[in-house]
Amino acid sequence: MKKSLIFLLLVALALGQALSAWAQQRAPVKRPNILMIVADDMNWDSPGCFGGAAPEITPNIDGLAAAGMRFEHAYVNIAVCTPSRSVMLTGLYPHNNGAEGFQRIRPGTPTLPAILSEEGYFCGTVGKPLRQQDVFHWSVVYRWQGTGDENKWGRDPGQYRRFARSFFQMAAESQQPFFLMASSHDPHRPYGGGVSGDRHFERAASSRKYRPDEVKVPDFLPDLPDIRKEMAGYCTSTRRLDDMVGAILNELAEAGRVDDTIVVFLSDHGMSAPFAKTNCYVESTRTPLIVRWPGVVAANQVDRRHMISTVDLLPTLLEAVGLPSPDRQDGHSFLPLLKGGTQSGRDAVFAQFHHIHGRKPYPMRSVITRDHVYVFNAWSNGKRTYSAEPMAGLTYRAMKRAGEKDVRLSKRVHHLEYRTVEEFYDLKDDPFCLKNLAADRPAAMSAFQKQLRDWMVKYGDFALEAFDQRDSPAALEQFMKDYTERSGKEVEALKPYEEAKRYRF
Repeated sequence: MKKSLIFLLLVALALGQALSAWAQQRAPVKRPNILMIVADDMNWDSPGCFGGAAPEITPNIDGLAAAGMRFEHAYVNIAVCTPSRSVMLTGLYPHNNGAEGFQRIRPGTPTLPAILSEEGYFCGTVGKPLRQQDVFHWSVVYRWQGTGDENKWGRDPGQYRRFARSFFQMAAESQQPFFLMASSHDPHRPYGGGVSGDRHFERAASSRKYRPDEVKVPDFLPDLPDIRKEMAGYCTSTRRLDDMVGAILNELAEAGRVDDTIVVFLSDHGMSAPFAKTNCYVESTRTPLIVRWPGVVAANQVDRRHMISTVDLLPTLLEAVGLPSPDRQDGHSFLPLLKGGTQSGRDAVFAQFHHIHGRKPYPMRSVITRDHVYVFNAWSNGKRTYSAEPMAGLTYRAMKRAGEKDVRLSKRVHHLEYRTVEEFYDLKDDPFCLKNLAADRPAAMSAFQKQLRDWMVKYGDFALEAFDQRDSPAALEQFMKDYTERSGKEVEALKPYEEAKRYRF
């Protein structure tokens, strides 16, 4: 009896060890890979497949669109780089993830790479620095050799090719599915330019250099010689972005991973020009979203109906690979659209702007539909002037000079600089938001005021009280005083973290 009991115990122990070994060594769940490519400061209509800012400007991006689905009404939620990417990777609006400006995502916030890493993905990033490792949990990060100015790197497609080749090889050897986020610095300023002799300057020549007479000036800007000159540099940089996209996609094909990889392409916001970047207009936030997923997304598809927001990217990608989203999410999956279906509740998107580094905040909110745009500018008081990076180039200065002789252009520049508390545009008659109808159509505007307020209540927007008192200059000034103080303190509190990490957001 004792021998039998001992035998059974030994069998149970051996079986337990075998089961334990199996549990430790079981093959990972087969899931699709994800490749996300994000352009920096590129307008939605710059790629050829969305209209094209110049001839043959984006052959690789156009080829990607031809093999998948592009969305005509996709938008980012905030038109500045760090907050925009933070929304993409958290599924939370800026005021809910902590990155209202160049700030860190709140510690403990679930992020796309951290969630995927926990589920067995090999996660990497190259290009625009996403260095908050405590929330991202990257498996591998590209490290630039220099220090300081990020405008000196990320402009050599060869660097992306080498990193992508190494990354795909490491993922294959680890036998893990992968997530790679490749963020270009093109076509962010400085535009154009070939190989630089400066130490650590990663800049290669674009495969095509454009002349001012070849480019298309966007319809929300006047056609002036200096604007054409700046657009030529911008288009040259956009072509170099496309070179980078081609390099990465070629390496993906060489690795034999095209068929099992979801490729997402988009821009973080609009171009660095007046009325685009760092604002809440259509040209500020509209993005050229493309998704290729062989076997799931049919080729040559165009969605012209649904409004897509980048706060939806995290839940969409997690559902696509069979994983649940975090409990707290501001976005919701648009996977049904990728599979050829329809989806209700996609008739509006919401955008925000707060500040850059806590200095001179310009809090704005907007609701955008296919036909209308409503904008709330809490900062506008008729005296405070708007100033931001898009006004540092040739375009703004050219507009300012030309406005000295052109009354209509002078009014346009004045509106850029001062705004009004409310703006309302009819996109059917005015697709480039040139004529503010807020004073002329209060009844039509009221429906959008309610829509924005409902959103602010639902998602806990701290600017709700200011919005409710938008007719009170004194209340708005108090809000601006309080918010300027708060945002400044938050950015100041980041300095010890930035110094410890040797990195400034």
